[in-house]
Amino acid sequence: MLIAICDDTRADAEKIRFSLMDITDELEMVWFDTGAKLIESIRNGSFYSLIFQDVYLENELGVDIAKDVKELSPETQIIFVTTSLDHAVDAFRVQATDYLVKPCSEADIVKAFARVSIRLNKQEASPVVIHSGRDIHIYYPENVIKLESDRHYTNICSRNGQTDRVLINFSEVAGLFGKDFIELRRGLLVNPKYIERISGASVCLSDGSNVLLPKAKKDTVISQYTEYITNTAK
Repeated sequence: MLIAICDDTRADAEKIRFSLMDITDELEMVWFDTGAKLIESIRNGSFYSLIFQDVYLENELGVDIAKDVKELSPETQIIFVTTSLDHAVDAFRVQATDYLVKPCSEADIVKAFARVSIRLNKQEASPVVIHSGRDIHIYYPENVIKLESDRHYTNICSRNGQTDRVLINFSEVAGLFGKDFIELRRGLLVNPKYIERISGASVCLSDGSNVLLPKAKKDTVISQYTEYITNTAK
């Protein structure tokens, strides 16, 4: 697991690192003294399972950094570490996993990490890794709204509003995401999690798009969506 620590105080960052380094050999930790450096690292392809984010940095606010992180990497978990509870509400608005107040003990840090580990282990599906040319894309199926064929490309639309156009055959990409998506028409698979309603032959998705079902697909789609709803309610 790759962990980022974003804190402009090296001593505080080291406390987190030392608190976690003996838990498991599978942790790799990277320290950033500014949010700008952290964001640049993510834009350059680094994926962090967890970020310990200080709220008050010089000329930066940790909540704003976290918003940028979530836009680039929605599946990354964030634990805020700060001297004040003033931004606790804002922190959880950006889906923070935890909020630690300095001075926090080693036990506090380890417990927060344990809660994140449990959350990560409960994720619905393993990440899908797609190689497109020189680019590597990582997706969690639960964050993907739909997959759509675009000639030799496939458009992958995520819940954060981002759409990636990857140079891979649609059938290959569809196979990587498993059988949990529903085929609304040829060349279009949607995650039933993001179907808001089915009205007649029209399917409304959470991104605001509407798909008109072919007559031959309507009964099958309704049956599959009903089964999904039933299983989710159990």
